[in-house]
Amino acid sequence: MYKNEKGCDILMVTSMVFEKPPIYSVVDYDGLWKKLINELFEEFVLFFAPDLYEKVDFQKKYEFLQQELYKEVIQEKKGKQIADQIVKVYLKSGIEKWLLIHIEVQGDPDPEFPNCSLSWYVCKYV
Repeated sequence: MYKNEKGCDILMVTSMVFEKPPIYSVVDYDGLWKKLINELFEEFVLFFAPDLYEKVDFQKKYEFLQQELYKEVIQEKKGKQIADQIVKVYLKSGIEKWLLIHIEVQGDPDPEFPNCSLSWYVCKYV
C-alpha cells in the first residue's frame, strides 16, 4: 500500500487468472441425425417425404432395425454400407416396407460428393 500525492491510501492489486483451454471433441453429426430421426420420425418423414408420409400407416407401430440386417442385404455392394436409420413401417394398404434413410451433411465442398450420392441412389434400386 502506498499514499498518493493527497495522502490517500492506495492499494494496488494485480492478479492473473489462468484458465485451462477448453477441450472440444469432434461432434458426432451422424449420431445426432440418428437421434433426431429416431425421436421425430413422423415429422421427419412428413418434412422430407410428404408423398410417403401420406402412404405410411402411423397408427401401426414402426420399428427401428439393426444395421446388421442392412449389411446382409447389400453385402455385395461397394462404398459405404451403413444407412443412418432403417425403419420397418406398414403402409395403409397393410404392406410391410423398410425405409433406408441416409443423410449426408456437407460442410465443405467435396468434389466426390456427386459420385457418392449417385452411388447411394443406384444402391437403393439395384
